[in-house]
Amino acid sequence: MDNDAARHELIDALALVQEQFADLAAVEEERAALSSAATRADGTVTVTVDCDGVVIHTAVSETYLDDHDLADLGRHITGAAQDAARDIEQKVAELLAPLAERRERMPSLSDIVEGAPDIRDLLSAAVPQQARRFNSGGEPDDFPTVRSAR
Repeated sequence: MDNDAARHELIDALALVQEQFADLAAVEEERAALSSAATRADGTVTVTVDCDGVVIHTAVSETYLDDHDLADLGRHITGAAQDAARDIEQKVAELLAPLAERRERMPSLSDIVEGAPDIRDLLSAAVPQQARRFNSGGEPDDFPTVRSAR
């Protein structure tokens, strides 16, 4: 590859990187605003989690004890928290999917400049850890930690 072709290819690759970082900032802002709520016990128990799967609100209706036992409350809260966490994981994965797809289409800098690092490796470090928690089948590799916000 001659120098002019390599320069143009490098300029194109760097433009893609710049676009990716700009989009990443916008997506991270959207991600930070996400939350998810789930209910259990016929809608009398509701748990809300933030974009990281951390419990930010728990509500138990005054009517809970009309149809449910107090001994089961912990199980209902835990189940609702897990449902909400799974939902937020999916929302975040869907939000980040276009960035991951673009990253995979990016050229390797080492194809343009000998010994240069791979752009995809550089960009994968910028993707939030939560986006990397999914395996290739789209299923979470593990469950998020559920904590009470205080």
